[in-house]
Amino acid sequence: MRFYEILEKHYDFIFPFQNSTYDFIREGLNPQDKVLDVACGTGTYTIALRKEGILSCGLDLEESMIRIAEKKAEEQGIQGDFIVSNMLDMDLVHEGGLRRIFIIGNSLVHLNSLDQIKGFITTAFSLLHDEGDLMIQIINYDRILKENIDHLPTIHVPDISLTFTRNYKYDAEAHLIDFSSQLNVHGETEEASVQLFPLKKEELVHVLMEVGFEEIHLYGSFKKEPYTESSTPLIVVAKKKLS
Repeated sequence: MRFYEILEKHYDFIFPFQNSTYDFIREGLNPQDKVLDVACGTGTYTIALRKEGILSCGLDLEESMIRIAEKKAEEQGIQGDFIVSNMLDMDLVHEGGLRRIFIIGNSLVHLNSLDQIKGFITTAFSLLHDEGDLMIQIINYDRILKENIDHLPTIHVPDISLTFTRNYKYDAEAHLIDFSSQLNVHGETEEASVQLFPLKKEELVHVLMEVGFEEIHLYGSFKKEPYTESSTPLIVVAKKKLS
């Protein structure tokens, strides 16, 4: 589909490197630590970690994204490690022993049921070593549902005349959100839609504890601001063992 071709081409303009995001996912890591970046997109953070000697591996379902990530790593003189895989199959493509797994960019809720999300978290738990942790960033769906929010802020990239519009429509019967997006570049518009599972804070925390994570921290931004009902994102750090 042309929408995704345009998205891939301009991905790094739409979702640029953010220092606060990198500092958050980098904290506590040492050279030679093994890290898995799930739904890595074009590998921006995977590559940044590699530059510091951290053994980061990027996983994404879209082969075209992985090809871009590999090219970026090569251009920057970095030996990339990237895998094309469904996030539910990550145990089939990675041996484990991981210090950290992170999944950001609201990617987790592309799984369309709580059972699938629990399956992902269970697999993540098994791939982490005892000192490992799982980092998750999604939209704060408690706020979305409570306030009947029907869109996310539009992304504008003036340098390339791009706007990225994102709309939400909640289907109460299916308990899914129809996420439709429009990508306009130089006056030409392409559209796409996908269903998202509106994962709420208590559901996520319950699943993490049920799977076996012993210490859970919630944040409302990558700057470690406290999570509140009005936070735009929900960011979770779940440690396998008490620290």
